[in-house]
Formats: sequence, structure tokens, C-alpha cells
Amino acid sequence: MNTIETFERIARRGKLQDMVDFLLPLGKQDLLAVRQKTKVLYREMNNWNLGNGRLPFERAPLLFLAGVASYSRKEAATRAFDLPWNFHNSHARQEPGQWELLVQILLHARPVWLTEWLLRVTRSSPWQVIGYTRLRELAEAGLVEYDAWLFAQSLAQHLLAFSHDSRSQTQDLTPEIIYSLQADSTLLERDLPLLFDFDTMVDSAAIYRQQEAQTTWTTLMMRLADAGHLQRADLLSRSLMALRRDFRRPLLTWFKNLYLGLQPTLAERLDRQADLVDLLAHPLPLVVNFALDQLKDLWAHPGFAPAPPLLYAESLLTRHDIKTGIRALFGGLEKLLKREAGVAPTLAALASTALAHADATVQERAAKLLKTLLSATRPLLTAAEAADTIAGLCLYADLLAPAARTLLLPYLPLEDDDPSFSDAVSYVPQTGFVPDISAATAITPVRDWHELLFLTGQLVQQRQPAEVERWLDGLLRLRGQFPADYARQLHPYLVQALPWVLQGKSEEETRAGLLSFSFGNHNGQQELLLALLMSWYLGFPHLKVQQVPLSPAQYHHPDPLLRVEQQRLGAVEEALWAFAAPLPLLSTPTHAPHWVAPSVLVQKLLEYEAAGQEPNSADLCLALARTALASPDDAATARTLLPRFRNADLRQLLTSFLGPTTSEVALPATLPKPPQRRFSGRLAQLIPFLRNTAAPAASPDCTGALPWLWAVAARTRQPHATLPALQHCASYPGVDTPWHPTWKVQQNSHTYKQTWNKEKPEVTEYWQELVVDAPMPQHKLPSGLLLYSLHASVAARNNYSLWATATDLPFLLTLLPNHPEPLYWHLIRIGCRTAGKDTSSQDALRVVLHSLLLPGPAFTEAATLLLALSLTHAAPNCRAVALEVLLAATENSRLVPGALGTVLGQLLATGFAPVQRLTDALAQARAISALVDDAQRQLLDSLLPLLPAAPLRNTRKLIEAYADLQGRTRQAVPEAVQQNLRAWSSSTILKKATAGLLSA
Repeated sequence: MNTIETFERIARRGKLQDMVDFLLPLGKQDLLAVRQKTKVLYREMNNWNLGNGRLPFERAPLLFLAGVASYSRKEAATRAFDLPWNFHNSHARQEPGQWELLVQILLHARPVWLTEWLLRVTRSSPWQVIGYTRLRELAEAGLVEYDAWLFAQSLAQHLLAFSHDSRSQTQDLTPEIIYSLQADSTLLERDLPLLFDFDTMVDSAAIYRQQEAQTTWTTLMMRLADAGHLQRADLLSRSLMALRRDFRRPLLTWFKNLYLGLQPTLAERLDRQADLVDLLAHPLPLVVNFALDQLKDLWAHPGFAPAPPLLYAESLLTRHDIKTGIRALFGGLEKLLKREAGVAPTLAALASTALAHADATVQERAAKLLKTLLSATRPLLTAAEAADTIAGLCLYADLLAPAARTLLLPYLPLEDDDPSFSDAVSYVPQTGFVPDISAATAITPVRDWHELLFLTGQLVQQRQPAEVERWLDGLLRLRGQFPADYARQLHPYLVQALPWVLQGKSEEETRAGLLSFSFGNHNGQQELLLALLMSWYLGFPHLKVQQVPLSPAQYHHPDPLLRVEQQRLGAVEEALWAFAAPLPLLSTPTHAPHWVAPSVLVQKLLEYEAAGQEPNSADLCLALARTALASPDDAATARTLLPRFRNADLRQLLTSFLGPTTSEVALPATLPKPPQRRFSGRLAQLIPFLRNTAAPAASPDCTGALPWLWAVAARTRQPHATLPALQHCASYPGVDTPWHPTWKVQQNSHTYKQTWNKEKPEVTEYWQELVVDAPMPQHKLPSGLLLYSLHASVAARNNYSLWATATDLPFLLTLLPNHPEPLYWHLIRIGCRTAGKDTSSQDALRVVLHSLLLPGPAFTEAATLLLALSLTHAAPNCRAVALEVLLAATENSRLVPGALGTVLGQLLATGFAPVQRLTDALAQARAISALVDDAQRQLLDSLLPLLPAAPLRNTRKLIEAYADLQGRTRQAVPEAVQQNLRAWSSSTILKKATAGLLSA
């Protein structure tokens, strides 16, 4: 048995001691051979395609020893060469002596790359850092160079070495750990201060006992400081210095808690006032609020220098993320005014700046300070300074909240002179929407091959729906203009799309790989487009789009609309394969954002009829759903072309579909019966040899799909009507009756036991959950072409639909522009059950909200509910986009304030979301325009009567915002609102806020 065979036998079945005994006597040439074999075994171990036949990960320590003995710097830099967990720290479950064997190899080989390699491994994952004691041992042996960052990372995880001690589960090892730390002067004097200089995992390192943290670095440092082994003053100063750095938020919180745990005295804070003031420039609210809280009782002290913090004050007063800190700042400024009256002009300027803040409480504190300055018995401002201050107040008059306005009323202009009190304007939602089908919104077709190639790059990188549609249209229009070497020009884009498959491969290898390529189970629009791109590159040897699986799989449930899109893309693929000059798609949008002009649709259908080709039914269904029916001029032009049709069924369908918008859809007395499954087809499900082996067509022809085309056309034209004539086709939600789920908020609970907590062994958590009630239909979905029924057939609670839907949502929203309600309801029930910060829910909501920014019809119930859920969402970025939608919808007359107020009232009354989130949004929309003010007033007119008589938290802010709007719009308070106001007036907190409204 030669050297390599012996090595492989040991690597597969031997022990660590066998590997060490084998490696130590090897010469240079043998080590080179071992190096190559080690690389091969590493690749085998990480090749999951081999299944159970690959080298198990349990053999990684043996390969690691071989790598240490034989690798050069180049091989050690590979990603697969990591430190096995056996060598991180000692562990009770490890075989004894493993670390000593590694040290033997290291002392023998003395790899020059060891320090560099340890740095790489640790940077890839801080949890892979080698234990501190072992790192020190390597450094003392001269195997590792001293690196401050590496030692800091290792020391931060030093407590893990004690966690592996089996005694830590039954005993408190803190005294033993402190004793070991006290005895190590190098650790205390050289390495421990490094924890304050680098971003480490010191904030999460702990010794856990029965799932609770028993010993942390915070505890140890405070104990060491109390014992005099660490300098208390040094810890305080280093904590403040660490807070100035750009560390992770949890780590900054840890330094803050360490500082607070030391309980600094007033004198210690005065000595470090410069360090505290420097923290005011930090971008994170956590640090700024902490600094302002530490400074709040120093302002009145004679030893405190006010000039440096006043330099930061103006920028702080305009920040909207440090409201707590700003209130502490005003408290300090009031103390400073009592101490030094000479700062009054500076404080007046700062308080005036704060009046522009969106938070009513901040405005109120600023107004109190201004009133103190302007109404002092002994003047604090000169006449000129006072006049300038009052003149500045007039600039902010329209931004003042009711509380601030009341305080500053003597200094503000009369209402008749105040521009914020404009003539009353009444907001009315629009009753009809006409899409802009004109040259201004027309989408330009792809001009030439170069633009098509550019759009291919956009398709691979971004997949913007509008660009994807232009790309598909360009593929068909320019079919006969492709250059002879078009496949060579497409090759770089395929490498971008499939880098893990095609990177570094030639065109021949690429072609061979794509011919045998198969898609997995987690697919969406991206994979469908990729399949079409691959077919185009290969020259359509076989059709790939229909081979992409779209069936539900584990953790992945694609949206049902994607199956219709698969049929449409399959039709594109077949047309490119079969025709030199294929006809264009019917469903390609002709006008922004994604409308199909009726006249263009009719003209394309006439072209199909002239060419003797039958349109693809999925393509025609989507074209009907995208048709701009509400454009009267273009629809009238389309109706003049209808007599040219020879196909009587299609002419009848389009005549009814494109009729005047004022008339109801004219359904025929009898619709063609939908195609029935033959008995042999049903029997084939039970008898295998009767099954048809031919592949099914991508979609049925238009003649066979005519009943479903009528259903889609009728529902597109009359989304909310009941259409009894369609019962002949199918009695199904979205066909003869609209699919209209209902919703409610219900309280759920979960009880779990925590046996380690004797004081509270059982815990019950309660939360509010939005439930969409949409019973599953009793019958199977008649056809996959029923666009408005597809989501009714999906299980009501599908935990894995949101992940797939959120990815394809920008495209899905373009498919149903006339009636997106089914897609909205589906999104609500799978992604909006709670108001938490779920990332997938945030992403999906933001996509929908961006689509609502555009002009369109008045919001339906589902769109209104989505807006309400977004306005009260836990994620601030989601609320910010929802506020933009609120303003844009008001400008475009899409908002229905009464409906939105009713929905918000139900959400707040049931505790689904806190009132504070809504009041913050309304404060930012305040006094933008008279139209927005009136819309908000109507919203609150509907919302306030739904709130409970026992006031919710922050109800006062809601009442103050309503009082401000009533003053601006000068409308009477409805009786329903007055009833709740009278009930709330008995509350001490709300008595003052309700008084003005009740007396009006």
C-alpha cells in the first residue's frame, strides 16, 4: 500500500493519533501528494450531490491535520479549509488529547500562514474563533503573531470554555472564573481593554444554566472593578469611547448597560462631560438619548460648560428619531436658563427651530420655553430679539399642534390673518376613473437587436415588469432580425443568471449543461423567464417553459396566477420555434403603467384571424384583464372595428366586453358548455395503461375556452356584480358571484411551561390576529383561466405562500389592473395576520403600496384595509410609504376617508395596533393642504366613534389632532363623536383635550 492509499485509509477509517503518526515522518514530496489528495477529499466531503456516498463531516478533523501539515498559503485560503469545532475549545464530549495532537503537527510543520488563516476564519464567522487559552498557547509557542483584533475576538468568547464544563449546569462558576481572571495579569492589562476597541461578540457571550444567562462579561467586569483588579474610572472612560464607534446596535447597548451598571456619580459624569457631549454627534438614537439622559442634571451645575452641547442642539432638535432625548434636552435648557440668563437669545432660536418638529410633545416643550422667555417678569430678551422671535413664530404657525398653539396664542396672528386657516375645502372621492390612453403614455416597442440585448441584461438583473413585457414583445417582433451569432452574444447574460452552473465554462460546455439542466421545486416568474432565455440560446431544440414545475412544494407555494403566465410564456416559446415572423402577444401592455388599449387588442385579433392563427387562450385572458375599458374614446374606436371579424363567437364576446361603460355586460342567453372530461379520461386516473402519453397542450384553444373567456370578460367589466348567466359555466366564487371575503380581529393565546422558573412555571402569551374569512369552495376550480377565481381556490392559511408571492408580487400586480381585489385579499390573509416586523410582510406591503401611489379608481375595501394595516405596521419604513400613499391618494381622489377611518377604528379598538403609530402618521400629514386636512377630518369622524369608552393609550393625541383639524376645516363635530368625547371627558388625562370640542 503506497503513501496515498495509506493516507486515504486513515482519513476514512482511522483515528487522529494514526493520522499524526502518519504525517510526522513524511518528506516533502510525500506531503505534496498528500496535499493534492486532501483537496480531493475535501471536495468529496462538501459535495452534497453524492448523498450518503460522500465523506462524512465527522472525518473533517483528520483532513484538517493533513491540511495543516501539507498546505501552502494558497490552499489554506480556500473556503472549505475551516477550523473543526473539536479544536475551538475543550469540551466534555471530545476525546481527550485532540488539541495536543494538533499542536504536535503545528510545531512540526510551523505553517507561516497560520495567523493569516486564523484571521480569515474568524472574520468569516466570529463563532469560529479559536479559544482564548489555546490562542495564547499558540502565541507563546511562536506559532501565531500577536494581533489585537484576533485576541479581542477570542477573549470575547472566552466564557464558552467555561460553558462546556459540565459543572456549569449545576453550579455557579462565577467565583472560579473571577479567580482565574484575577491571576492572569496579561489578560487584565493587555487583552481585556481590547474589548472596548473592536466589534466583538462580548455582548452575547455568557454561561447559561437551564436556558438562563448566569454569568456575563458585564457581571465579571463589575465584580473585578469592585475588587480593585480593574480601574473603575478606566471602565467608565472606555465605555464612553466605545459608544462613539460604529459598532452594532446590540454591542452599543452592552457598553451603555456596562456604564450604567457602574452607577457613575455626578462628579464622575462632570469629569467626562466632554466624552458625553461627543456622543451627541452619533447617528443612532440609542446613543444620543443615552448621552442626553446623562447630561440632563448637569446643566444646572457650575462646573458644566454649556457651549459645546449648545453647538449640537440645533441639529438634535430637528431629528425625528430621538423624541425622548429632545424632551430631556429641553429639561436641561430650562435649568440652564435659571443658571445663566444670558443664553436666552440662543435658547429662543433653538426653541423656534423645534416648533417645526412633527411630534406634538416636542412642540409643546418648545412652546413652554418660548412662553417663559417672552413673558418673563424681568425681560430676558431685548425688544429687538423679542420682535425677531415673535416674527419667527408666525412662520411656524401652520405647523403648530393644538397644545403648542394654545401656549403661543398671544404671539400668533389672528385666525383671519393666518394662512393656515384657508377657505374650507370639502374632499370627495372620485366616482369614476379614466385611464390615460394617449401618446403621452404609449409604450415604445423595442427598436432593434441592440436594444433587445440591453433588455436581456435588465431581465437578468432586475426583472422590472414593464421591461420584461417589452423584452417579450421584442423577441416576437424581431424574430427574423437576430444576428447569426446571437447565441454568442447571449452567453454572458446566461452566465450572470446561472453563475454556479456556467461560470468559467466555454460555449460548448454551456450548451451541454443547459440541455441537461432541470429546475428544482422552488420556482417563480424568474425561472419561467430563465427557461425561455435558455430555449432561445439553444435555438429551441425542445421547449423548456412547460418543464418548469410550479406545483406546491415544501416551504414554497407559488401564486396560482403564475400558471397562467407559464401558459403565456409557453405560447411565446412555441411561436418563436414554429414561425419565422410570429404574431405579437395580445396581452403586451400598450400604455403605462400596464394597460392594453382596446383598439390595439382588436387590431391584433384581426391580424390573428387574417393569418389563420388562433390566439392562445391564456394570452387572451390576460389581455382582457388588462384592457382599459374605462377609456371611452379608444373603446369607441375599437367598436368600429368589430364588424370585420368573421368569427361570430369572438365578435359577440368583444361587442359585449367593449360596450359603453354605462351599460351592463350583455351576456348571451346561452353560453357554450365548458368542455367535459371524457369517461375514459376519468377512468385513466385509475387504470394506468389508459393514460394518454402525449403531453397536454399549454392551454386550451379559444373555442374550447370560450366560456372561461366570457367569465373573465364579464368579471373584468363588472367586478362586484352578481352574474346569474355565468352559472351555466360554473357556480364558483369569481365567476357568477364576486369573491368577497370578510375579516375580523380575534385574540389568540399560547401557553408554555418553563420548569426552570419556579416563580412563574407557566406563561400565557396573548396577541391579536387578523383573520380573513373566505370559506373554501366545495367544488374544484373549473379552469385555470378563471383569473378572478384562482385565489379563492387556495387554502386560507398557507404559511409558505407569502415567501413566493412577495418575490413575484411586482409582476402579479400588473396582471389585474381593473380588478386587483382577489390578489389584495390573498395577500392580506397570508401576510397581514399580525402587525409585527416580519420581513416578508414588509416587502410585500411596500410593493403593493407603491402600486397605490399611481392614479386609479377609488380604493376598494381590500385596498383600504391594506392601507390601514400599513399605517399601523410595526415597521417604520412601511408606515412611511403608507403615509405617502395617503397623501397621493388624497391628491388623486382615490382615498375613501370614511371607509379608512372605520377600518382603523376597528384595528385600534381591538388592540391590533397601538394608537401611537397612527398619531405619528397624522402628525406628519398635518397642514399640508386644505384638501388633506378635510380628508383627515372625515377619517377621524369615522374612527373616533368606534374607540372604546375606556380610553386607549395615547387617545389624547388623537383627540388633539382632531381638534386641530376641526379648527382648520371649521366643521361641526358629529353627534357620534360627541358621545365618545363626553364619555372621555370624565378622564383626568382627556378632560382638557375634550373640553374645547364639546364647547364648540
